[in-house]
Order: sequence, then structure tokens, then C-alpha cells
Amino acid sequence: MTEDPWHFERRELATRTLSLLTKGPAQALTMFAPRRTGKTEFLIKDLAPLAEGKGHRVIYASFWQAPLSPLAVLLHALELSLKKGKFSDRIRNTALVLAPKLRLSAPIPGAKVEAEIDLTALDKKPPSELLLYMDDLLERLARKRKATILMLDEVQELAKSPNNAPLVAALRTSLDKRSSRLKAVFTGSSREGLAAMFGARQAPFFHFATPIELETLGRPFVDHLIKIFKKSSCRTLNRTEMLTAFERLHANPFFFRNLIEVLLLDTSLGIEEAVERVRYRIAAELGYPETWLALTPVQRAVAGLLAYGVDKPFSQSSREAMATALGESAPSPARVQAALRKLNKLGLADTYTGGWALDDPEFSAWIKETQKP
Repeated sequence: MTEDPWHFERRELATRTLSLLTKGPAQALTMFAPRRTGKTEFLIKDLAPLAEGKGHRVIYASFWQAPLSPLAVLLHALELSLKKGKFSDRIRNTALVLAPKLRLSAPIPGAKVEAEIDLTALDKKPPSELLLYMDDLLERLARKRKATILMLDEVQELAKSPNNAPLVAALRTSLDKRSSRLKAVFTGSSREGLAAMFGARQAPFFHFATPIELETLGRPFVDHLIKIFKKSSCRTLNRTEMLTAFERLHANPFFFRNLIEVLLLDTSLGIEEAVERVRYRIAAELGYPETWLALTPVQRAVAGLLAYGVDKPFSQSSREAMATALGESAPSPARVQAALRKLNKLGLADTYTGGWALDDPEFSAWIKETQKP
């Protein structure tokens, strides 16, 4: 299914996901998983090739930290999907063709000639004529015999600004009109963000999609990378030590791949030493110290409690503990809730475990190791 030997295929999950969309009653799916756990790789390297191989047109757009507005990102992805060639080629060339201006493939509704639009200007409420044009694009891309699969990655970003409300409503209408020809997979790394889009009664996508979760990777994933490592380097890694390393890196595939990379580049390192080097590199590359310093004292106190597994930091005992750490009177529940909302907005904390927790377990470990309790 993929040409990347390091990729661990989730063929069974891809087959089940595609079957839900094309053979079951679901018109759309929402897939939740924390960041850096393989959602995007699953979409691009497992689900998309499988769907394309079965005759489906596949469209992919990611809204995570996109430099352009969501509408600009989506219009670009839709226009790109009109071009001939394989999905993998289009994805590979996406970064190369992304430009501030986009030449539209058809006239904007109400106009007589094709147009070129400035994507950087679409940073406010989307123009109605471009929403109509998006609907026209989806009509041209939808297929009758084999439904087109629309994959929208990190879609919770659309819920962060009220300016995106017209786009979300227009997208829902476009999908509704073509329920048998357009199927959608929405992914998100924020359970609260997904709930804001699909669980709130006033939301356009209320109860529109069937929720599923990305299965976590385990021993087969570790075994696969050990096997490819041996083929690439002619060196055999101790499986028991690598499984322990995988757990120390919170069973995170992104972190574990970093470990493999370090071991490939430096043959003198033992596995335990390599794990510590990876953890140091993760803290530097993901900016843990800078992130921590940018927080207010109350936000740090709340983040510290979350790091130690306190999932209700607004409780009386938690606020008293914060008072000791801050050297002041206990913060009010409203002040703690405000800090939680800020941590959530920054992508640092969420309630995906049922209670409040930091999104990144390695950031939690860094806090416990470097900050006073």
C-alpha cells in the first residue's frame, strides 16, 4: 500500500474505515487521537491509497497551523484534486504549488471569466461567492459510481474562530446535497474541539458523523521498525530494551521514530542513552522551556498539577496546593478555569481522557523533572 519501508501499515483499520464509509450507513466519520500519534500518516499512507486503489477520488486538506485561512486551504486542496495523477503525487507536490494566489479552474458564480484570487486576503469572514464556488468545486469532484472521499485533518481548528461559521455551514450543506457521492473523514486532536463541531446542538455538523478512534500502536509497530532497522544497518536491536524504550517514550510513534533515527546515526549509543538524547531533543525541538516561560504563574501551577495527574485542578485541595506554590491566597475556581481554557487554546491541555490532562505526556514528564513540585 505504501513505498515507505519505515511506514507501519494499518491495513485492517483502513479497510474497516473505508467499509464504514462506502458500505455502511455513515456519510462521515470523526477520528480522534492526540497529536503525533499517526492520524495524518494513517490518512495519507493507508486510507487514501486503499480508497484510490478501489476507484475513489481522494481529497486531503489539513487545517493544523495552516498559514492560510481554512477556506483558502480547502479551495487549494479541491483545485489540486482536479489535476490528473495519483493522490501520492499530489500530496508530494502540495508544498511546491502552494502560493499566495490561486488560479481558479472555473468562473466564480456571477462572473463570466475565470479568476485568480489572493488566498492571503481570505483571513476574515469568507465571501459568499467563494462559498458558492467551493460548492461548485465539490459538485465537479463528486463521483456517482465511486464516492469521493474528503479527508479533513485537524478539523477542530475550524471551531476556533466565529469567522469560520459560514464555511462550516456551507460545507455541511454541500455534503448533505451529495450524501451518496461525497463521503468525509474528519480528524481531530482535541476532543473538546471536535465536540464543539459535532456535539453541540447549535453546530451545523451536530450528529453528522460517526465517531471512531485511531487505534494505538503497540508491539507489532516496534517489531516492524526493529526489522527495517536491521535491513538498513545490518545491526540487531534488543527487542526487550526497545519495547521498554517505547513505553518510556509514552508509546508515541513520532518519538519512537526519533529514537530509531538517533540509533541509526550514532552507532556508539546504547538504547537507554539514545532515549535520553531523544527526550532532550524533543524538549528542545518542541520548545518546552519557551512554552513554560510564556505561561503565567497560575497557568504554570495548573499545568504542574495536570502533569502530576490531577484531573480536577479547580477543586479546593488543588487550589490550596496552588496557593502554596504561588505564595499567595488560593486562586478562585473561575481563575483556574480561565487558566485551563488558555492551556486548551494553546493546544497544551484537553479532556480527552475524561478529566483534564496535558496533551503531551512527554511535556508532563519534562515538567516533573525540571520544575519544583
